Amino acid sequence: MKNTLILFVCTLFTQIITAQNINLQISDSETKDPIDFATVLLPDHKKSFVSNEKGIFMIDTNKYKLPLKVIVEQFGFEQQEITIQNNTSVYNIYLNPSTEVLQELIIPPANAKIKERTYGRTNEESGQIQAEDSTYSQEKKSDGTEFGMIITTNNKLKRIKKLHWHINTITFRKAVYSLQFYEVKNGKPSKRIYHPNINFTLTNKNTGWIVLDLNDYNIYIDGHKKIAVTLKLLQMEFEKNKKEGTFTMNVGFGVGNNTVARESQFEEWMKFPINYPFYITVDSYE
Repeated sequence: MKNTLILFVCTLFTQIITAQNINLQISDSETKDPIDFATVLLPDHKKSFVSNEKGIFMIDTNKYKLPLKVIVEQFGFEQQEITIQNNTSVYNIYLNPSTEVLQELIIPPANAKIKERTYGRTNEESGQIQAEDSTYSQEKKSDGTEFGMIITTNNKLKRIKKLHWHINTITFRKAVYSLQFYEVKNGKPSKRIYHPNINFTLTNKNTGWIVLDLNDYNIYIDGHKKIAVTLKLLQMEFEKNKKEGTFTMNVGFGVGNNTVARESQFEEWMKFPINYPFYITVDSYE
C-alpha cells in the first residue's frame, strides 16, 4: 500500500511537471524593455504565433513536446533562434536591434507638384454581396493571421496619409491589428517596406468607415506601382461566454485590386479576384 501511494504521488508529480506551460519573455537586448507583439515561430510544427503586448508568449508543452525549436522575430530586430530543452517556467529571449533594416531617407523634389490621390476601392457597394472574414477561434486568436489587398497606384513618389476601411459588422469584443506595407512580386506580397510599427485597436463599435491617420509615420513609397497593404491580427478578445468572433464586409469582383491572405508565415499568400472597401490616401509628387 505504501509503495502504491508513493508511485501514485510520483506519477501525479510527473504529470504536473509535464503539463507545465513555458512562458517566453521577449525583450530588447539594449533597453531591456518588453517587445510587444513579436512573432513566435515553431518551424518543426509549421506554426506561427504572436506574443502579447508585454512580450509574453505561453507554450503548451503538452501540445508541443520538448525539445522544441523556437524562432522569435520582430521587424527592426535580428531574428533569434533557441531550442527549449526542459520545463523552465520562463525563458528570457533578448532581440538585438537590426543594423540592416533602416528607414530610407527620402526627400521629395522641391519643385514637384503635390496631388492628393486615392488608390484602392473607395465605394461601399450595395451590400448585396457580403463576405465574412475567417472566423477567429480561441485556438487561432494569436496565430498572426494576415489579410489585405494588392493596390495599384502610380509610379510617382508617394507619401501615405491615411488608410480607409469599411466594416459592416463585428462580433468580437476587441482586436489589435498591425498595418503593414509590402512590395509586390509575381502578383503577391514579397519584401516588407520599412516603416515604424503601426498597431491599432478595433472594438465591436467600430463599424462603418474606419480611418487611420498615418501622417506622422512618414511612409514614402517610391518606384512601386503595385503595393500590398495588409492587416495582421495581433490579439483578440471575444464577447462574454463566446469562443469565436468575426466581421463582415461588402465585396465585389475585380482585377485591379485583389485580396491576399495567409494564416501563418509558413503558408504561401493566397490571392483572390475580389476586393472590398479598402483604400489609401496619398500625396503624390508629380
